[in-house]
Order: sequence, then C-alpha cells, then structure tokens
Amino acid sequence: MNTLRSATIVVLLLLLAPASPVSAQQVDVTVLVNYEAIPTTNKDLLRDFENDVKTYLNNYNWGPGSPGDKVKCTVNVFFQSVIGDNRYSAQVFIGSQREIYKSAQSTAVVRLFDGLWEFTYMKTRPLNHNPNTYDDLTSFLDFYMYLVMGYDFDTYERLSGTPLFQRAADVASQGRSTGEKGWQPATSGYSRAQLIDELMSTTFQPVRAASWYYHFAGLDSLALNRDRATKNILYAVQLIADAKKNADPRNVVIKSFFEAKAKELAEVFADYPDPSVFTFFASVDPNHQQVWDEARNRRK
Repeated sequence: MNTLRSATIVVLLLLLAPASPVSAQQVDVTVLVNYEAIPTTNKDLLRDFENDVKTYLNNYNWGPGSPGDKVKCTVNVFFQSVIGDNRYSAQVFIGSQREIYKSAQSTAVVRLFDGLWEFTYMKTRPLNHNPNTYDDLTSFLDFYMYLVMGYDFDTYERLSGTPLFQRAADVASQGRSTGEKGWQPATSGYSRAQLIDELMSTTFQPVRAASWYYHFAGLDSLALNRDRATKNILYAVQLIADAKKNADPRNVVIKSFFEAKAKELAEVFADYPDPSVFTFFASVDPNHQQVWDEARNRRK
C-alpha cells in the first residue's frame, strides 16, 4: 500500500497557527452521580456529594492555563455499595474532550473507566486540596484531573503534559504506599498504577508524541489542508504501531487511545482513496475489529 507507507514514514510539518492561548479556568467539569445501588438510609448522607465533587474540581487551580479553551471533562460516579461507616465503593468514568480548530465539532481525548474506588465521605467535612497528604477521596480526584490536563497539553505540544503527569505520578505513589486497592500494580485489566507508569515511561513516549500529530497536526488541520492532515494522522498511528512492538500486550495507554479514537478514525478515513488503511488500523488495534470492518464494508 504505497500511499499509506509513504504517509507513515514521512514526518510532515503543519502549516497552521492555533488559536491564541487563553488564560482561563483550566477545567469545566460536569459531575453525574448514580446512587441506585445505595440503600435509601444512606442516600441522605450523600445528598451533597455530587455538588461537593463538582465544586472541588472546578474551583482548584490544577496548574498552568490550558493551551486551548478550558478543558471540558465529565466525571460519572456509579456508587456500588456501602462498605463501612461513611465509606463507599464506586466505579467511575472519566472523559475529556477538546474543540477541533475551525470546526463546530469536538474530539474525545480521554475515556477511562476505573472500576475500583473506595473512599470515605462525610457531608459535614469539606473537601480540601492538600498535595502533601493522601486522602482516599480527594487524591483520587486529583490524580484524574492531573491526567486530564496532561493529556490535553500533549495534544497541543509534543510531550508538554509531562509536568502534569508527574503530579499524577506523585499522587499515585502516595496511594500505592497506603496499600489501598486501585493504586497497586495489576496483573490484568486497568489500574491507575499501570497507566501512570506507562505515561512516564520512555517506551510509550511515541504514543504521547502521536497525540500531537493526531490532534494538532491532524484534526486541527482538516479544514485547512485535508491531505496533509490525514497524512499526519496516519503518521500518528504508525508511531503507535512502532511503540506497540516493544510494549507489554497488557498495556493501558495504547488501548485507551483507540478507545477514544477508533470511531473517529473510521469517520475521518471514510472516503480515503486506499481502503486498506482499515487493515492497517486493525493490525494496530484489533480490539475494535468491528469498527474497522464496518468502515471497510461501507465503501463497497
């Protein structure tokens, strides 16, 4: 496939200037909480939980202003059970998105599902940010906000999210030292420890660099030079393919990339002249084989 091969081995520079950076509140978080699994007697104790979490996330200064507009983020909390006095277990979805340059559309940047959060919440105790002290509720929130910010920064400038990821790593280190669930390395499935270790690893730096090619040099350029943009997106996927050769098959970073991007890739390349591009995508991301097959079949 000559078109794809040439696109994936040539680094193309992008001739566009992004919208001017703005100094703004870094995050705009929507918090949704599902209490259905909690006994009625406990629900009153949690009536302020959603608002407390939303206020905590939106009012704290998480670092330098985002290169783009404030980062839009969704945090969906699904309470699972009451495991002690004022202590709960929950599953959480964390998603973020950013606008595409000169487009009315947005693109998903992060889509993560954490199935193992145990924490203490008391409606009479305010949520305070203290980076020097581990707290099973606020440290969890801190970790994911630093991740969201780091991922967002990487889309605008290669590896510029490193300082934010380092803050997340510091939080994870505190959590790991407590021995609490969710912070420990896992032999299978998702774990916070594995995700941040991979993001800080040189093995996965090409995946983080690919985020810039995909977003800034790719999606942001579609309206200006579609051919150049699609070549940069293909180069991003090739970077991930190369990194995958040296990565543990159980990795989280590559899988999470395609969890956010598979359907979008299929749409961007719906009219691409070489349909074998979907075979290439499937070779890098077999977990979304159905997406690639459906995109290929729509061309017939």
